[in-house]
Amino acid sequence: MDGTEDRRRHTATRRDATRRDARMGAALRLPTHTANSNKRQIAQHFAPAIPGVYEPPNDYLHRKNADATTAVLERENERRRSRRSTDDVWCGTSDDEGSARGGLHVSEDHQECGVCFEPLCKERTAVFVDESGARTCKHFLHERCARAVCEHIGSVCPICRTAFASARGVPFPTEDANEWFRLCDVDGNGKLDKEQVLTVIRAQIPVDWRKIDKDLGSLWARWDPESSGALGKAQLVGADGLLEFVSKKYPPRLREYKHVPHVTDKRAWFKFWDEDDSGTLEKDEVVRALIKTFGIKDDVAHIQDVRSMVESIWCVFDLDDSGGIDLTEFLLEDGLGDSIMAAFAVDKRAELAQKEDAKASRSPKRPQKK
Repeated sequence: MDGTEDRRRHTATRRDATRRDARMGAALRLPTHTANSNKRQIAQHFAPAIPGVYEPPNDYLHRKNADATTAVLERENERRRSRRSTDDVWCGTSDDEGSARGGLHVSEDHQECGVCFEPLCKERTAVFVDESGARTCKHFLHERCARAVCEHIGSVCPICRTAFASARGVPFPTEDANEWFRLCDVDGNGKLDKEQVLTVIRAQIPVDWRKIDKDLGSLWARWDPESSGALGKAQLVGADGLLEFVSKKYPPRLREYKHVPHVTDKRAWFKFWDEDDSGTLEKDEVVRALIKTFGIKDDVAHIQDVRSMVESIWCVFDLDDSGGIDLTEFLLEDGLGDSIMAAFAVDKRAELAQKEDAKASRSPKRPQKK
């Protein structure tokens, strides 16, 4: 009798577990072809921080040797080479990461924080310093993001990987001009050259820094009559300083990302985030696009998970080892587009079903015939 009761309880437990797993499967449903053809890859998607879940080099070699895929990539690379123009300031001659932006990180190019990718000028900024309080690198972050880096990532800059001791908040020039200048002076020599001034403008003034970059050569002599190539605190801050002049002369410029395509529309999503029209998305461009698409700017731990996920799968999909993913690589079956949907548990069928339900709810109901 006891044995029969135990078997019944065991059967009931298994049945409940099966139902629970089915509900979880529905919540995390993956595209069918992805689920069937690349199980090791899916395992890595849902455990991006666990090494050894799958072996990327094997997948890379398998794909690299596929004749059909190679032919497609060769055609796409030829198309990309033929469309490049030497007059296009966005397109560099090298495929190395950041080359199209003159070596700038994507966050610097867009005047954004390198962690949350929101405009730097909207919040207080911070810099990384060593034990003596001297700057360790040129990068600015939001103060809250810099503190979160210390807590969640460690004592290395998330952009250039330079070690630091602590994060130091940067006051506004109107609050403490001396401390502001000291923290902006990366070299500690009491002067800021043109590149350092541009870095400060990108971080703290919401203007088109590219326009200023073009005009800075002609403007510089007004504050540097001796042609020393650098400016001090007196030439930068105050009513007659360069920064005040730039703020008044150049109109505000901040882009708000509205009507972002859903990631299930892979082609539209890729083209929307290929803002430099280079035909490729680099690793940090993909991270930035995912953070903005899914609205996780305030969750630094989640942002770090996204970075880890992209880092762990990148070598699988950058088939030509160029440092960027082009549209063909992004759209390939089981390519980066499908993998993003898998990693974020996005099912295109569910998305289409939701659209159909919304459309049906908006359409007027026809009166029934008696």
